[in-house]
Amino acid sequence: MTRFRSTAYCNGHIDIDKELFLWSVIEGRRDFALLFWSRGKNKICAALIAALIYRKRARRDNDASYNESADEFENLAVQILDKFYQSSEHACTQAIIREIPAFGNVTWLQVAVAAEAKQFIAQRAVQDVLNNIWYGCIDHHRVLNFTIVFSTINLWYSGFLPYEKELVATNDDISFVENRTSSKQKLSKESHEKRRLLNRKKDIVSMQLLQVSTDGSNSPVDFVDVGCWENTRTKVSDYFVNIKTFLSAPYVKYLYNLYFHVLFLLLFSYVILCDFFPLYNFPMDKCGVFTVPANRNISVTDNDSDQMAGSRNNSSRKSIPYGFQQRSRPADSEILLAIWVMTLLFEEIRQLFSTEAQSKRNAITAYFKIFWNKLDVLAIVLFFIGFTLRFVPISECFCAARIVLSVDLTIWFMRSLDIFAAVKRLGPKLVMIGEMVHDLKFFMLMLIVFILAFGVSSYSLIYGVQKFSWHLPREIVNLAYWQIFGELNALETFEHNYKANGYAAFILLVAYMAVVSILLVNLLIAMFSNTFDRLQTDTDRIWKFQRYSLVCEYLSRPSLPPPLILVSHFWRFILYTSARCIRSQCIQNKYREHSSRTKYKKRLNEKLTSIIEIAEDALGDEVFYNHLKEGRKLVDEVDLDEERVNSPHDTMFAKIRTLENRIQTMNNQQAHMFEYLECLMDGLKSIGGDRIRTPEGRRFDPDEACTYICMRTLIISISFITEKKETNILLEAKKCFVYIQIVDDSSTGNQPKQAYRRESNFAEYRSRSSSLFDDQQTQMLNFFPPRKN
Repeated sequence: MTRFRSTAYCNGHIDIDKELFLWSVIEGRRDFALLFWSRGKNKICAALIAALIYRKRARRDNDASYNESADEFENLAVQILDKFYQSSEHACTQAIIREIPAFGNVTWLQVAVAAEAKQFIAQRAVQDVLNNIWYGCIDHHRVLNFTIVFSTINLWYSGFLPYEKELVATNDDISFVENRTSSKQKLSKESHEKRRLLNRKKDIVSMQLLQVSTDGSNSPVDFVDVGCWENTRTKVSDYFVNIKTFLSAPYVKYLYNLYFHVLFLLLFSYVILCDFFPLYNFPMDKCGVFTVPANRNISVTDNDSDQMAGSRNNSSRKSIPYGFQQRSRPADSEILLAIWVMTLLFEEIRQLFSTEAQSKRNAITAYFKIFWNKLDVLAIVLFFIGFTLRFVPISECFCAARIVLSVDLTIWFMRSLDIFAAVKRLGPKLVMIGEMVHDLKFFMLMLIVFILAFGVSSYSLIYGVQKFSWHLPREIVNLAYWQIFGELNALETFEHNYKANGYAAFILLVAYMAVVSILLVNLLIAMFSNTFDRLQTDTDRIWKFQRYSLVCEYLSRPSLPPPLILVSHFWRFILYTSARCIRSQCIQNKYREHSSRTKYKKRLNEKLTSIIEIAEDALGDEVFYNHLKEGRKLVDEVDLDEERVNSPHDTMFAKIRTLENRIQTMNNQQAHMFEYLECLMDGLKSIGGDRIRTPEGRRFDPDEACTYICMRTLIISISFITEKKETNILLEAKKCFVYIQIVDDSSTGNQPKQAYRRESNFAEYRSRSSSLFDDQQTQMLNFFPPRKN
């Protein structure tokens, strides 16, 4: 909370609306929070902060009403962002990453991530910002992904790619604000020349030059003749700068880490399979292989006794399996693997110390909240445990080292799943896998109960009483677990046993297979299907939210991947030490530039900041007005990368429901109007007496009018659905319509007259509908426009 705490004073005065808004949010005054939010500035940031506070309180108090308030404010921020993005994409991009001094120099993106505003992060405007950060200064609009991958293999080609001047490419086009805010605040008129210059696409440097040229005097400009040598040197310098810029892009870092991670897995697999030998005399019966093929045995003579363990007797020939020969030192591949893991350890330490937190304890807590960081730490610790055990001159330690390194290799392979998170088609699947693992944990608890229930009982009936051994649990699980997958080995043991224990074991097996193979397995499938259906709509949104962490991780990583990352760490250590010890301005600037290379925040000038705030305020007022008008109805998901495709029938039914709601509103309003008219007539009669006469003509009561309108709407809708003519449906609707009217008039005691009047009205309507069929079809088609692709 202190991270988003704002200063109470700004330019010598207190922002009353902001302070009252924060007070009302903290105190849980929902209506006051909306009121003061509508009166204040920086509406998107304020709405996201409110969502953050409400979600924190919802977790603490376990109250779902706070989550509803958080969703309400998040939807307000989403609507403003959507309108802002439709008005000007470039200005909205600047607004997302700009620092807001009123709330502690935070950005919309930071607050949205802290508030877990998944719907806000999933918007196209935010995803465009993340794409710009992901590709760095590479102009990804003109460069294909294949070209970037090709440039990572052929690095020389990256110098010829087009690049942007900034990490997040922006455009200073602000003409959209004049149209959006003309009714709210009039901007000062500028000259035609300055307006033409402002509306041009330009970068920051050209903007500053234009301001200097317009504000300065009309001094002559000196032109310098640039020679061929200077031009060539400039091009060569730009070429190497482009290569450096290419290597600093997060996407390029991701690709190089992918390449080297595959090499790391290949090296680890080679070591554990082909190049892991003991360093001392090792007996084969301690940790031998399961089966030793004949062609893998190596004949050892007395000339090889200095290289192998257990060959002290030079008078005989022995056969030792490959992999148990004694070595004087670890293999070169194993040493290289240890150095590689050491560089990974240094990188994890750097990530831990670079975590932004108020204290070291909070930094450690935030670091271990990420699942992949826990997996990294576990894999590194297991590797060094196994690598240390292999030097202990005990045979059991070598066996333990082989086991630990094998398990560690499994974890490193699982760690590869995090690399797939950057792929748009595979990333959402990881979210589903993570949720299904939670379902599998609870399922395994139930499965263990049935496995033990059948395994212990069946084992005692089949094998009787045996001597206790620690291998007994494995045999019991081995008997019961593999039955689930069709391995009916237990049936062979008592298939021809027709005694009492044989029949008991047979009945237990039948019941076990019926419960486990039919009931529990199908239950697991149903649980997975339910999880898939529940996450299908939100998976893409969750993945886009998690993608922010991936982008930030590779943005802060050094350009070189492990094990070459050691060079980057050494350079960073030298630069940090020099900046601390030497007060040179050049070194300080170099260290400051190195530290700020991963920052995507942007501090805009006062003029552009004022324009963005005016536009945000105007759009916020419009959104708040629509919000009050709709009665706090949560908006649908808008402007996602992958929009949901609704069928024409779904769209039509939605519009029919809208018509029904409007008709119900009209019915209620008409009923109130008739009540007021009756009261008015009663008052006039009390004043005028018998001189006030009412017309004998019949009028429709509210229910009858509503029924008439509903039937009319129903007939039009049915004709649209079935693609039949309206006159063909009138005959079927006539019976229902007349029946409703007769039942309604039964209480009045005037049935013949009322029924005759309704028959005549209905006949008149039927004759009129046949002549106006074409006009009605035209109006109906205009009301239900076709869906745009």
